Amino acid sequence: MRKFFKVIRIIAALSISVTLFLGCSKDDAEIILTASLTSNSIDATVTSQFLKIESNGAWQISVTYVSGEQNWCSSDVTSGNGDRNVILMFSANSSSANRVAEIKVTSGQKTVTLTLTQLSPTNGGGGNTGNLKWLEIPSGGVNSNSEVVTHTTILSNKTVRNYSMLFDKQEKIAYWVAYPHHTSYIGSTGRTDNWQRDPKFSSSNQANLFSGISGYDRGHQIPSADRTCSYEANSQTFYFTNMTPQQSSLNQYLWAKLEGQVRTWMEGSDTLFVVTGAILKTTGKNETVNYATDASGGKIAVPNYYYKVLLRLKSSKYDAIGFWLEHRSYGNVPASAAETKSIDDIEALTGFDFFSNLANDVENTIEAEWNPRAWNL
Repeated sequence: MRKFFKVIRIIAALSISVTLFLGCSKDDAEIILTASLTSNSIDATVTSQFLKIESNGAWQISVTYVSGEQNWCSSDVTSGNGDRNVILMFSANSSSANRVAEIKVTSGQKTVTLTLTQLSPTNGGGGNTGNLKWLEIPSGGVNSNSEVVTHTTILSNKTVRNYSMLFDKQEKIAYWVAYPHHTSYIGSTGRTDNWQRDPKFSSSNQANLFSGISGYDRGHQIPSADRTCSYEANSQTFYFTNMTPQQSSLNQYLWAKLEGQVRTWMEGSDTLFVVTGAILKTTGKNETVNYATDASGGKIAVPNYYYKVLLRLKSSKYDAIGFWLEHRSYGNVPASAAETKSIDDIEALTGFDFFSNLANDVENTIEAEWNPRAWNL
C-alpha cells in the first residue's frame, strides 16, 4: 500500500510540474531585454544622450514624468526591434527645480524602468541654458542683424524641434538652417505649399514672397520633403525665412537631387544631423552681393554659395561630409565627390564651427576626414 501511495505522489508531482511548465509563456521566457542610459543624471544644458537597448524582439518606449516640469523628454523613435541606440532629446532646464522622468522599455511582458534626472542650474546643473546644445547647431557668426530661432512641432504627442536657423534680418536670408533628420519626421503628409511669413520675425524683417522672387525660385533650405510627418511640420518649411533667391537651374536639378540623396543617407542612419546654408561672402573675402526684389519691392540678398554639412550617427559611430556649391547651374546631375569637402574646409570658408557640441576628440577626427566613398560618392 505504501508503494501505491508513493507512485500516486510521484504522478501528482509530475502533474504539477507539467501544469507549471504549460502555464509559462514560452515567448516571454525567450525574450531578452536590457536597457541603459549613458547617464542617469544630466546637467541643465544637456539636451541629448543615448538610451541603449539590447533585445531579441520588438520593444516600445514610454516616458512618465515623476516630478518637476512635464513634456521635456522625447526620443527619436518610440518603438523598434532588436538592438538600437535610441537618441533621447531634452529641452534645457531653466527652472529652479530638478526634473525627473521614468523611461520604460517594454518587450512582451518584460519591462526595464530607468530613472533620469535633469538638474536645475541652481542645483549644480550647469549655467547658461540659452545656448542650444543640440548636435546640429553651429556656433559663431551671430551679429547685431542676425538671430537664432527654433521652430517646434508635435511628434508622437511630444513637442520636438523641427528646425533651427540663423537669420539675417537685414539681408533677409538664413545663413544656416539646422535640423535632426530620421524616419520619424517622414510620413504621408503631402507638400502643403503653405507659403507664409515666419511668426518668429516681424514682417519688416523678412521678405514678402507670397508671389515669388523676381528672376529666381523660392529655394527651400530645409526641404518640404524632409518634413512630411504632419501638416504643421511641413507648413513650417514654407516660412519665407527658410527661402533664398535660388537659380531654377540649380534649385530644380543638382540641389533637388542632393536633397534626395540626403534622404537616402538618412534612411540608412540612426540619425542624420543636417546643416544647410547660404553664404554671401567667404571668410576674409569681399565678393559682390547682388539683390533680388520681393513682392513688395524690397531687397533680398542673393547667395553666392550654398553648402550642406552632414553628421551621420550609425551603430554608435559618427562620420561627416560637406558639400560646397557655387550659385550656378551644374546641369541635371546628382551631386558627386567633386562637390564635397571636409567639414574643416567648409568651416574655413564660412566662419562657422559645425558640430561643436560633440566631444572634442570625435569632432576633431570626423571634421578632418574627407571620405566621399563612405557616402557612395
